[in-house]
Amino acid sequence: MDIRQSAQWGEYLTQIGWKIEKVGSTQIFIRKVPFLPFSFIKIQHPKNPLPFRQIDRIARENRGLFVLIEPDGEGFELSKMSLNGFQKSHMSLTHTSTIYIDITKTQEKIFNSFSENARRNIKKAQKNNLQIKTISLKKEKDDSEFRKFYRLLSNLTHLKKFFVPGYSEFYKKMLAFKNKSAVLFAYSNNIPVAAVWLGFLDDRAVYMNTGITRGGYDLLANYLLVWESILLAKKNKLPIF
Repeated sequence: MDIRQSAQWGEYLTQIGWKIEKVGSTQIFIRKVPFLPFSFIKIQHPKNPLPFRQIDRIARENRGLFVLIEPDGEGFELSKMSLNGFQKSHMSLTHTSTIYIDITKTQEKIFNSFSENARRNIKKAQKNNLQIKTISLKKEKDDSEFRKFYRLLSNLTHLKKFFVPGYSEFYKKMLAFKNKSAVLFAYSNNIPVAAVWLGFLDDRAVYMNTGITRGGYDLLANYLLVWESILLAKKNKLPIF
């Protein structure tokens, strides 16, 4: 299951103003247009085949201006989209590609499957005296560690010039995933320089967001954190990262 079809993702979107209708295992997200009797409708990474008849009914009932479907690649047939009135859109709300890593393999085989550059940078990072700290959000009594993560994420947005929602929205996302997620921090001289937020579904660990400082980049902390995240998922006996 893709994370955007998980119960946790549905809970998060409900908290920020979306309505959800379910057709089988497919979550359909509906958002009212302010001051108008219309809606935007999105369906992100649903399993195929798609329930086109029910999608059409829901769109009509909610006076949808448009329905944006970002399909799962497995079993996807473009011809069926066209036959049901859909056309290719230049709008994208999610990443256009997803990388899956089979982590049932041995640690050595996983490591050797990386590019030469990635392997080299992980080894370099391991020599940079970085300390890795794993925070299980389920066990946290407040949001202090998550705020620390968000500060690193915000720093990354300034470095790379992209937008993320404010803390209040990220906090709601954290609450939805709190019982099934962790944040891994990389520290240098007791200062957090990078972090990765992982979500855990039934069969996989999901790389949700990351944050880093300029110093973290210099120390290659991002490479080490991804490797440590894979090892954590493997330790938890999840087959996919």
